[in-house]
Amino acid sequence: MWLSGQQKRPADYSEGQTGIVTMSGGETAVMLDSERRGVEVYSPGGYRWTPRRGQRVLVIQGRGEVPCIVGARQGSGDPDRVTIRAGSVSVGGTSVSLQGEVSINGESLEQYIIRVVAALLSGTGGGT
Repeated sequence: MWLSGQQKRPADYSEGQTGIVTMSGGETAVMLDSERRGVEVYSPGGYRWTPRRGQRVLVIQGRGEVPCIVGARQGSGDPDRVTIRAGSVSVGGTSVSLQGEVSINGESLEQYIIRVVAALLSGTGGGT
């Protein structure tokens, strides 16, 4: 029948789309042409990233594949520098801004600094 031939055919290739994250955490959803749920999040090896609600992201979908988020819109930044944003911590009354979670041999950076400073002040040399 003539109408059956007029339906939109799937593209032979995929294009990236930008969308807004509507759900984050356990299940990720993105508003593209419609809301897509169960979207997978990809990031470089060694990184774990969860996009936040309201963030503009790039979504790609291979033919027959589940859509996946491959990145977020970036602001200006310095070449050859990775910036990780997470929050801040106070160490001994001094505010230290940490841009992510940092650990040294499994010990938090905050605890490491406290241990080294305490060892230096006690005269034991730091024990690093």
